[in-house]
Amino acid sequence: MRSLRLPVARILWPSIRVPLEAEFHYTEVDPLVVSVELHIPEGPVVRWAVSRDLLFDGTEEPSGMGDVRLWPSVVRGRRVVFMRLEVQGTACLFEMDPGQLQEWLVETFQLVHPGTEFEQVDWDATVAALMEEGEQPRSI
Repeated sequence: MRSLRLPVARILWPSIRVPLEAEFHYTEVDPLVVSVELHIPEGPVVRWAVSRDLLFDGTEEPSGMGDVRLWPSVVRGRRVVFMRLEVQGTACLFEMDPGQLQEWLVETFQLVHPGTEFEQVDWDATVAALMEEGEQPRSI
């Protein structure tokens, strides 16, 4: 597993930023997904599963639709990435440094190269497990 701790800011208003920490986790077992944990001061840890490709693309250009969106920008002369997360009509906006995130994502691409994520899947076992799940009776 590869992990990255990154300081981020939650944007409450254009002039109000709340600093917090995010942890990004990647494992070859689930090669398409990065787990993002947002450590809210005096609050719960919020976890999101985000596409690895979406994260990387979002450091260079607008990326994502729906619940997760990222886009690069410049704030006070420095490059940043904004990440917008939405659940049931409520959205939160976060700002982070794109450089560290990009470097870390490149490391994950060395573990599992883009386009090869499904090469290690045992499709026979996967189909058998799905078929077995379908045969189990449902309880009412």
